[in-house]
Amino acid sequence: MARPRQVSDEAIVEAARRCFLEHGAGVSTTRIAEEVGLSQAALFKRFGTKADLLQRALLPPAVPEWIAAVEQGLDDRPIPEQLANLATAIATFFRDYIPCLMTLRASGHDTKQMLTNHYEVPPPVRARLALITWFDEAMAQGRMRSVDSSATAEALIGSLQGHAFLSHMSGMQPDPERFAHHIVDLLWRGLEPEPTR
Repeated sequence: MARPRQVSDEAIVEAARRCFLEHGAGVSTTRIAEEVGLSQAALFKRFGTKADLLQRALLPPAVPEWIAAVEQGLDDRPIPEQLANLATAIATFFRDYIPCLMTLRASGHDTKQMLTNHYEVPPPVRARLALITWFDEAMAQGRMRSVDSSATAEALIGSLQGHAFLSHMSGMQPDPERFAHHIVDLLWRGLEPEPTR
Protein backbone atom coordinates (compact mmCIF):
# COMPACT_ATOMS: atom_id res chain seq x y z
CA MET A 1 0.00 0.00 0.00
CA ALA A 2 1.43 3.42 -0.97
CA ARG A 3 2.00 5.97 1.76
CA PRO A 4 -0.40 8.93 1.62
CA ARG A 5 1.16 12.20 0.55
CA GLN A 6 1.98 14.39 3.52
CA VAL A 7 2.17 17.59 1.48
CA SER A 8 -0.45 18.45 -1.13
CA ASP A 9 0.48 19.63 -4.61
CA GLU A 10 -1.35 22.90 -3.81
CA ALA A 11 0.86 23.49 -0.76
CA ILE A 12 3.98 22.86 -2.84
CA VAL A 13 2.77 25.22 -5.57
CA GLU A 14 2.05 27.95 -3.00
CA ALA A 15 5.50 27.51 -1.41
CA ALA A 16 7.13 27.57 -4.84
CA ARG A 17 5.23 30.76 -5.73
CA ARG A 18 6.45 32.45 -2.54
CA CYS A 19 10.04 31.37 -3.21
CA PHE A 20 10.00 32.45 -6.86
CA LEU A 21 8.48 35.83 -5.99
CA GLU A 22 10.85 36.45 -3.08
CA HIS A 23 14.07 35.16 -4.62
CA GLY A 24 13.41 35.18 -8.36
CA ALA A 25 13.22 32.39 -10.90
CA GLY A 26 16.79 31.38 -10.07
CA VAL A 27 15.88 30.13 -6.60
CA SER A 28 17.05 26.56 -6.13
CA THR A 29 14.60 23.70 -6.15
CA THR A 30 16.40 22.46 -3.02
CA ARG A 31 15.20 25.56 -1.21
CA ILE A 32 11.63 25.07 -2.46
CA ALA A 33 11.71 21.42 -1.41
CA GLU A 34 13.00 22.39 2.05
CA GLU A 35 10.12 24.87 2.42
CA VAL A 36 7.65 22.01 2.34
CA GLY A 37 9.77 19.30 3.93
CA LEU A 38 10.45 17.25 0.79
CA SER A 39 13.62 16.09 -0.87
CA GLN A 40 14.57 17.63 -4.20
CA ALA A 41 14.06 14.19 -5.80
CA ALA A 42 10.52 13.99 -4.42
CA LEU A 43 9.79 17.48 -5.75
CA PHE A 44 10.95 16.52 -9.25
CA LYS A 45 9.02 13.25 -9.09
CA ARG A 46 5.83 15.22 -8.55
CA PHE A 47 6.43 18.19 -10.86
CA GLY A 48 8.87 16.98 -13.51
CA THR A 49 11.19 19.92 -14.08
CA LYS A 50 11.87 23.26 -12.47
CA ALA A 51 10.33 24.94 -15.54
CA ASP A 52 7.15 22.88 -15.03
CA LEU A 53 6.99 23.96 -11.38
CA LEU A 54 7.70 27.58 -12.32
CA GLN A 55 4.80 27.59 -14.78
CA ARG A 56 2.44 25.81 -12.41
CA ALA A 57 3.29 28.28 -9.63
CA LEU A 58 3.24 31.51 -11.60
CA LEU A 59 0.82 31.17 -14.52
CA PRO A 60 -2.78 32.19 -13.81
CA PRO A 61 -5.57 29.63 -13.94
CA ALA A 62 -7.10 28.99 -17.36
CA VAL A 63 -10.31 30.71 -16.28
CA PRO A 64 -9.71 33.16 -13.44
CA GLU A 65 -12.78 33.74 -11.27
CA TRP A 66 -13.36 37.21 -12.67
CA ILE A 67 -13.45 35.92 -16.25
CA ALA A 68 -15.95 33.24 -15.23
CA ALA A 69 -18.08 36.00 -13.65
CA VAL A 70 -17.98 38.08 -16.85
CA GLU A 71 -18.88 35.03 -18.93
CA GLN A 72 -22.02 34.53 -16.83
CA GLY A 73 -23.32 37.74 -18.38
CA LEU A 74 -25.35 40.59 -16.97
CA ASP A 75 -27.65 40.43 -14.00
CA ASP A 76 -30.45 42.77 -12.89
CA ARG A 77 -28.31 45.16 -10.87
CA PRO A 78 -27.44 48.58 -12.30
CA ILE A 79 -24.58 48.38 -14.79
CA PRO A 80 -22.26 50.70 -12.79
CA GLU A 81 -22.64 48.43 -9.75
CA GLN A 82 -21.87 45.33 -11.80
CA LEU A 83 -18.94 47.05 -13.48
CA ALA A 84 -17.53 48.16 -10.11
CA ASN A 85 -17.67 44.59 -8.82
CA LEU A 86 -16.04 43.22 -11.96
CA ALA A 87 -13.39 45.95 -11.99
CA THR A 88 -12.52 45.26 -8.35
CA ALA A 89 -12.11 41.55 -9.12
CA ILE A 90 -9.96 42.36 -12.17
CA ALA A 91 -7.81 44.82 -10.21
CA THR A 92 -7.30 42.29 -7.41
CA PHE A 93 -6.34 39.63 -9.94
CA PHE A 94 -3.74 41.91 -11.53
CA ARG A 95 -2.40 42.94 -8.11
CA ASP A 96 -1.75 39.27 -7.38
CA TYR A 97 -0.57 38.13 -10.82
CA ILE A 98 1.53 41.02 -12.16
CA PRO A 99 4.46 40.02 -9.87
CA CYS A 100 4.07 36.41 -11.04
CA LEU A 101 4.06 37.33 -14.72
CA MET A 102 7.04 39.66 -14.28
CA THR A 103 8.99 36.88 -12.56
CA LEU A 104 8.11 34.52 -15.41
CA ARG A 105 9.22 37.11 -17.94
CA ALA A 106 12.51 37.65 -16.09
CA SER A 107 13.12 33.89 -15.99
CA GLY A 108 14.16 33.92 -19.62
CA HIS A 109 11.36 31.60 -20.69
CA ASP A 110 9.23 32.61 -23.67
CA THR A 111 6.03 33.73 -21.92
CA LYS A 112 4.12 33.96 -25.20
CA GLN A 113 5.03 30.33 -25.91
CA MET A 114 4.04 29.37 -22.35
CA LEU A 115 0.62 30.93 -22.81
CA THR A 116 0.16 29.21 -26.16
CA ASN A 117 1.26 25.81 -24.82
CA HIS A 118 -0.50 25.99 -21.47
CA TYR A 119 -3.98 27.18 -22.46
CA GLU A 120 -6.50 26.34 -25.14
CA VAL A 121 -7.42 30.05 -25.10
CA PRO A 122 -4.87 32.22 -23.24
CA PRO A 123 -6.47 34.20 -20.36
CA PRO A 124 -5.71 37.62 -21.89
CA VAL A 125 -7.56 36.65 -25.08
CA ARG A 126 -10.43 35.04 -23.19
CA ALA A 127 -10.73 38.08 -20.89
CA ARG A 128 -10.94 40.53 -23.77
CA LEU A 129 -13.51 38.46 -25.64
CA ALA A 130 -15.62 37.96 -22.50
CA LEU A 131 -15.69 41.69 -21.75
CA ILE A 132 -16.52 42.57 -25.35
CA THR A 133 -19.49 40.16 -25.20
CA TRP A 134 -20.54 41.61 -21.82
CA PHE A 135 -20.49 45.19 -23.14
CA ASP A 136 -22.30 44.15 -26.33
CA GLU A 137 -25.03 42.55 -24.21
CA ALA A 138 -25.38 45.73 -22.11
CA MET A 139 -25.72 47.80 -25.29
CA ALA A 140 -28.22 45.38 -26.83
CA GLN A 141 -30.38 45.74 -23.71
CA GLY A 142 -30.19 49.53 -23.94
CA ARG A 143 -28.46 49.67 -20.56
CA MET A 144 -25.34 51.29 -21.96
CA ARG A 145 -24.59 53.82 -24.68
CA SER A 146 -23.52 52.40 -28.04
CA VAL A 147 -19.73 52.47 -28.09
CA ASP A 148 -16.88 50.39 -29.46
CA SER A 149 -17.00 47.40 -27.10
CA SER A 150 -13.47 46.31 -28.00
CA ALA A 151 -11.98 49.69 -27.09
CA THR A 152 -14.08 49.81 -23.91
CA ALA A 153 -12.90 46.35 -22.84
CA GLU A 154 -9.27 47.28 -23.50
CA ALA A 155 -9.64 50.60 -21.67
CA LEU A 156 -10.97 48.82 -18.59
CA ILE A 157 -8.42 46.00 -18.60
CA GLY A 158 -5.53 48.29 -19.54
CA SER A 159 -6.18 50.83 -16.80
CA LEU A 160 -6.48 48.14 -14.11
CA GLN A 161 -3.45 46.22 -15.34
CA GLY A 162 -1.42 49.42 -15.66
CA HIS A 163 -2.27 50.45 -12.11
CA ALA A 164 -1.16 47.05 -10.76
CA PHE A 165 2.06 47.18 -12.80
CA LEU A 166 2.97 50.72 -11.69
CA SER A 167 2.11 49.91 -8.08
CA HIS A 168 4.33 46.84 -8.18
CA MET A 169 7.21 48.69 -9.85
CA SER A 170 7.04 51.63 -7.45
CA GLY A 171 6.50 49.54 -4.33
CA MET A 172 3.16 51.22 -3.59
CA GLN A 173 0.43 49.21 -1.89
CA PRO A 174 -2.45 49.26 -4.38
CA ASP A 175 -6.03 49.58 -3.20
CA PRO A 176 -7.79 47.60 -5.96
CA GLU A 177 -11.32 48.40 -4.82
CA ARG A 178 -10.79 52.14 -4.57
CA PHE A 179 -9.00 52.39 -7.91
CA ALA A 180 -11.59 50.17 -9.62
CA HIS A 181 -14.44 52.37 -8.41
CA HIS A 182 -12.67 55.50 -9.70
CA ILE A 183 -12.08 53.92 -13.12
CA VAL A 184 -15.69 52.75 -13.38
CA ASP A 185 -16.93 56.20 -12.38
CA LEU A 186 -14.79 57.72 -15.11
CA LEU A 187 -15.79 55.16 -17.76
CA TRP A 188 -19.47 55.33 -16.89
CA ARG A 189 -19.58 59.01 -17.84
CA GLY A 190 -19.00 57.91 -21.41
CA LEU A 191 -21.07 54.73 -21.20
CA GLU A 192 -24.22 55.93 -19.49
CA PRO A 193 -27.20 55.78 -21.86
CA GLU A 194 -28.46 59.08 -23.14
CA PRO A 195 -31.70 60.11 -21.47
CA THR A 196 -34.80 59.18 -23.44
CA ARG A 197 -36.90 62.11 -24.60
